[in-house]
Amino acid sequence: MIDAAEMKKIDLLHGDCLELMQDIPDKSVDLILTDPPYNIGKARWDKIPNYVEWCGKWFIECQRVLKDNGSFYWWQNDMVQIAQLMEWLRNNSGFVFNSFIVWDKGDFRALSWKNPSDDSNLRSWFNTCEYCLFYTFQDETGLKKVLKNPAFYGLQNYFLTERKKTGKTATFLDNVMGIKSSYCYWEKPTTHEYRIPDEKNYIALQKYFDGVAFTQEYESLRQEYESLRQEYESLRQEYESLRYTHNLGTNHNNVWRSNERNTGKQHPTQKPNDLMERIIKTSSNQGDTVLDLFMGSGTTGVACVNTNRNFIGIELDDKYFEIAKQRINEAQNKPEQITML
Repeated sequence: MIDAAEMKKIDLLHGDCLELMQDIPDKSVDLILTDPPYNIGKARWDKIPNYVEWCGKWFIECQRVLKDNGSFYWWQNDMVQIAQLMEWLRNNSGFVFNSFIVWDKGDFRALSWKNPSDDSNLRSWFNTCEYCLFYTFQDETGLKKVLKNPAFYGLQNYFLTERKKTGKTATFLDNVMGIKSSYCYWEKPTTHEYRIPDEKNYIALQKYFDGVAFTQEYESLRQEYESLRQEYESLRQEYESLRYTHNLGTNHNNVWRSNERNTGKQHPTQKPNDLMERIIKTSSNQGDTVLDLFMGSGTTGVACVNTNRNFIGIELDDKYFEIAKQRINEAQNKPEQITML
């Protein structure tokens, strides 16, 4: 349970996100989770001229305010527009596509086409799902940067050259001599670790290939490795700081169903709290700042209160802004319902 005095900062902004986001500092947000209008004519606010270009404007603002290791999630349900928006992001932004989440609504949505009448004009599959797209700034992670560090090339080349002198394969060293290559990724590292054989195994190599290979003294090799290991550790820490947050949970896949039912809905496109909390818990940590630039009835804000995150919510519509304020205030005043990650 989180004491009310320890609740994180909640900023609710009433107005146009393209105007209000200008006051949010660069690289200050850890997670953007938003449910923009889908431009499918669901309501007056869901009919937007030049929709892709309009989305492009707030995409760029999201790119500006999101930290380099931040995550960006946005909802949609129209495949044609999804394709257009993904292509826009690919060509005009630094965002990199990560994953595609499917919300299988199941009985969350009334299945009005479960038993269509003879007069039905439905000429396609009735859609009972929505989609959430997950983007980051990273396609080549800091891990690859560590693995490509030229400082390790000399040590790698030594082991590669010495093994070649023996005329033996790494498999031979593994299976015949019992000197596992896991002691040293000396030719082609495949993990973030760099290790050399321990002294016992290295001396065994020297004895087996008596004067033919592995002639460098172990102590000098160890000192060289230790120096490189310290450099590697610095790079590893840099890599860890650059990684986007991704806290694994149970049933960690990209097809989701909500445990909630379609009750108490205050917005026509309102998302279930448990789905929003799932994203927030996975892609941010307690105390991080989450931004929703199309706050609607405030579900993202409620989810942030429940998981102890800072929240910035923006909403243009007067009615929904007031609903969001009320829902978030109610969540703040019920500390017994607050859950911790």
